[in-house]
Amino acid sequence: MDRDLFEQALRGHSGASGESFDAAHDRKTLQLCRQVERALSLALAGDRHEVLRDLTVDAVEPMGSAAQLLVRVLVPASVEVSVIEVIGILDGASPRLRAVVAQSICRKRTPSLSFLPVPLRAGNPSDVTDAGNHTANLEGGDHVE
Repeated sequence: MDRDLFEQALRGHSGASGESFDAAHDRKTLQLCRQVERALSLALAGDRHEVLRDLTVDAVEPMGSAAQLLVRVLVPASVEVSVIEVIGILDGASPRLRAVVAQSICRKRTPSLSFLPVPLRAGNPSDVTDAGNHTANLEGGDHVE
């Protein structure tokens, strides 16, 4: 019986109810995502880099767990750099952005952030194009002081 519980735990199933853990619907994980979204929105809006100031945080979602978060940012058509350049700019700002997140959340470890820029089409700001797999992976799940 203990072996069955162990195997269920390895597969992500809880022992009692048989349901698997879903980070995307976990209350604490969703709370963390909202905190990170607010912190990054404020950080980008007040950033010294013009391109970063033009970006808008659309959503923050867990990537499997709360240790790795996907940050979807909207890139308006008025931004005159490519999506690849936006990724480079986000990558360069990653230490500063993670430090802002670390100060804004009540966690021992700061989650890693992966950015997905989503270009907006000219004329309709609510209509987004497919950004493909262009993500900037800002590694490091260690504690930032």
